[in-house]
Amino acid sequence: MTSPEITVQNIDAWELPRRHTFKVLGEMRYPLAQVVADIAVKHCQGFEAKDLTMRASSGGKYLSVTVNLYLETREQINNLYADFNAAPEIKLVY
Repeated sequence: MTSPEITVQNIDAWELPRRHTFKVLGEMRYPLAQVVADIAVKHCQGFEAKDLTMRASSGGKYLSVTVNLYLETREQINNLYADFNAAPEIKLVY
């Protein structure tokens, strides 16, 4: 899958390298944790399953996946956000 061009605002303010936590939201009917893990593995060599946690919404319709990643470059950040935003299973990432 080719990622669309995306530029994160204020990316120059990010001190790199650093660990950063992404919250990814989607519907429970999708394998959201696997989608997030696949994107993380693609862009972060040191990704491990222990870096990912999940929490279902109180109504059970949505899933929140939190992933803590080690970021080294601005290009890596842009590519992560591009792939998160391109995935149809993902409703929101912050």
